[in-house]
Amino acid sequence: MSIRRWIGPGLGIVFLLVFLILPPSEPLTVAGMRTLGIFLFTVIWWATVGIGYPSFICIALLAITGVMTPQAVFAASWGNYLVIFILAVFGIAQCLKLTGFSRRFAFWFLTRPFTEGHPWLTIAMFLLGSLFLGSIMSGTATCIAFMAIAEPMIETLGYKKGDRFAATLMMGIAWAATAAFVMTPIGHASNVMLIDWLMVDTGYSMGFPEWMAIGVPTGLLFFLLILGYIRFIIRPDISKFSSDAIDYMRQEKNKIGPMKSEEKITVLVFLLVVALWMLPGLAGNLMPGISNYVNGLGFAIPPILGACLLCVIRIKDQPLMTFQKWMAGVPWETISLIAAIMVIRDVLGSPDTGIPQLLGNIFQPLASSAPFFVYMAIGQVWVSIQTNIMSNMVSACLVYKALVPAAISSGVGNAVALGFTIFAGARAGFALPSATTNTALITGGGWVPVGFMVRHGFAVTIGIVLVCIFIVYPLASIFYQ
Repeated sequence: MSIRRWIGPGLGIVFLLVFLILPPSEPLTVAGMRTLGIFLFTVIWWATVGIGYPSFICIALLAITGVMTPQAVFAASWGNYLVIFILAVFGIAQCLKLTGFSRRFAFWFLTRPFTEGHPWLTIAMFLLGSLFLGSIMSGTATCIAFMAIAEPMIETLGYKKGDRFAATLMMGIAWAATAAFVMTPIGHASNVMLIDWLMVDTGYSMGFPEWMAIGVPTGLLFFLLILGYIRFIIRPDISKFSSDAIDYMRQEKNKIGPMKSEEKITVLVFLLVVALWMLPGLAGNLMPGISNYVNGLGFAIPPILGACLLCVIRIKDQPLMTFQKWMAGVPWETISLIAAIMVIRDVLGSPDTGIPQLLGNIFQPLASSAPFFVYMAIGQVWVSIQTNIMSNMVSACLVYKALVPAAISSGVGNAVALGFTIFAGARAGFALPSATTNTALITGGGWVPVGFMVRHGFAVTIGIVLVCIFIVYPLASIFYQ
């Protein structure tokens, strides 16, 4: 076994032991030192080992070291409603996939009549389809779905792995599916997590409509940036991308056939769940009683009912989805990460650890003395770099925890807009294979050379940072009052 492989995990263990042994220094307490040691250990293991079992180790260490009781640890992690929310939402997404609707949705985008004779319009619709499907489904599932369509098509057209056009198209699919995360909270736990944190930290109640009012324009801005960069900077050779591509996609679409009853019912259930999410924000004044009741159910109950309903409904004596197939579509590594992040967030914010005071001592002077523009720009650069190295969820949460409470205490800027902009910037994981599952898929499959993606990915990331600073934050600060 390679010694190099253990350098990262070994470093995490060293940090853990050092913080467990060293005496606390004000404002940190003994619990605070232990928490920081566990946090640093966990972040390093997330970056070098993976996000699965290290998340369980994190949860266990908080109990073993006495930072929290086992009951409190489980209540704050696996007992958090976000775990159930993701389980349920991915159940509905799995049924959309199993019934074939996801593939039908993708081919609908790719076969619009106005794209005939316009290769760049076809490519734009390809990426736009990835963006919109990714806004309601897992980015990984979206990337896989569109890669499955693109691979045989580009091979049929005579492109090979590593060719500039093939690499660019695959890279665009991954980038669009990643940028889509910012558009809606549907299926994206980190967005719901931010909504929850903003309520606790600022008292601002943000529903799905309020998120989408800024999230959708932000996602479209990211999409236009990606498309413009591909079209005018990378400029791949599209000479082979002729009418044969359109013919191929139409043939594949025709193979799907007319929409089946299974698809129609699944889409109807999905739309009903979305309607329940949107109702409190859209019809609060028209139907206050019903809206208040639905709002009281929270975000998790509607998808639970929807996913279970899909298991109950039967077509031709077969359920639309079995419980086993539901569980097969659940990203358990992501859920374990969410569980760990939720409990870490609670303990990092506890006054008993002294960590909030420490972060305040570090960042409040910066927030008070530096122009807020500079303060926000630091956050955007920080989160955009970190998100290309490790999980975008971890990156967003760390930067949020460092900057937003300090901004609130100092009374500078719009804390809600700042939090949203940080999480939006965390979607710029475009440059390294470690950034997202999507970038790992396209490089691991051999379609995109790593050097090609690094060069162009960081260039687009710079564009995302500028968009967040000069457009997203100002828009969000106007809307989120």
